[in-house]
Amino acid sequence: MILPIENDLTYYREYLVFRKNTYEKNMATIVLSGGSITSGYATTQSYVAMLSNDEAIKPHSIINVSHFGDSSFEGIWHFDRVLQHKPDVLIIHFGMDDIYRPVYRSEFKENLVRMVQKARESYIKHIIMPTLHLVPNQYDMDAVNVFTRTVREVALDLHCHLATVHIEWMNYLYDSNDTLESLLTHDYRYPNEKGHCLIAKSINKRLIPLLK
Repeated sequence: MILPIENDLTYYREYLVFRKNTYEKNMATIVLSGGSITSGYATTQSYVAMLSNDEAIKPHSIINVSHFGDSSFEGIWHFDRVLQHKPDVLIIHFGMDDIYRPVYRSEFKENLVRMVQKARESYIKHIIMPTLHLVPNQYDMDAVNVFTRTVREVALDLHCHLATVHIEWMNYLYDSNDTLESLLTHDYRYPNEKGHCLIAKSINKRLIPLLK
């Protein structure tokens, strides 16, 4: 009789659909919103590309809506670019472009808060906020410290996941006896590939546990 064969085929088709739906449900959409560093400016391989190639992250979808030169103002003005992808995880990485625009600390903080609020209103499950990287010029480093503290304040106050990029860099420099310049391009606003690797490492510590 052919009926049992047809039943078997029907069962097999239903099983494949079930497996496909289950797989898709377990896939997370990760969206990154940031400025020059997140866009991959001035490096051969950005930390976003490194995240995409990580074995623990490969099954998931990574979408980068970052643009060169964007400050937190562009981040809030164009937040629809984030929402249209309906992310499960949002990585908000602004700060260095804000410093050199310049954007006031109070404005920067307000913009971060508004982005987090918009994300919460759209039921985005997890938000990761990386801190800023180190720079060699002490005058500029003072501004970096102020903006890093601002990121930390917003992340802690609004229950986001803080990726401590600055600590990752400090630990690397302490352990390796390498120079800070070895992590930067000739324009120290932008990390080189080695610097991006440390940013990816810092974010991975927060991101991978969220995907399990």
